[in-house]
Amino acid sequence: MHADLIKYHCEQFLKNRLKCNVSSFELIPVFIDWNIGNFSVINKHELFSRWDYDWFRISYRMLDFYFLSRVVSDVGDRTVFSYVIDTMMEPRFLTFLTEYHKVFPLKADEIRFLREAYRFFILNYVVKDGNHFFSPEYAKKLRNEAFEIYLPSVDRDFDPEKIIKHLKITG
Repeated sequence: MHADLIKYHCEQFLKNRLKCNVSSFELIPVFIDWNIGNFSVINKHELFSRWDYDWFRISYRMLDFYFLSRVVSDVGDRTVFSYVIDTMMEPRFLTFLTEYHKVFPLKADEIRFLREAYRFFILNYVVKDGNHFFSPEYAKKLRNEAFEIYLPSVDRDFDPEKIIKHLKITG
């Protein structure tokens, strides 16, 4: 029923992946599943993990950034949640990126790839494999939201150039 939409987003991912020159990105261990329930910060401001490693892999650091945007969002942890793209445009995420960029400089193409990392996550984690990670009812809810909200918002609601300008990245 959503084959054309899925095909479009797969094609966009492949096309834009090439535009972003991801073959030049460094490969590192990434977690991808930074849901708030998978870690905590103890009283000494140290990270204490309770990670489940179902999405751990060696890949581009940018794959972690959508979840990091959710972690720093003022929305907070919730039992009922959605995977909207909006958290990557919030001021708190821009603050996080500013501080991150001071220590680990980001490239403009990496920021542009954030859109594709999100698209990849929705296509794979929610649409393709959602039944493995969520109860059947919740997987269905998230999959419906993927088609009605998440995928339509990818190109409409995320502006990497705003982030690039904010970080004063050239190139």
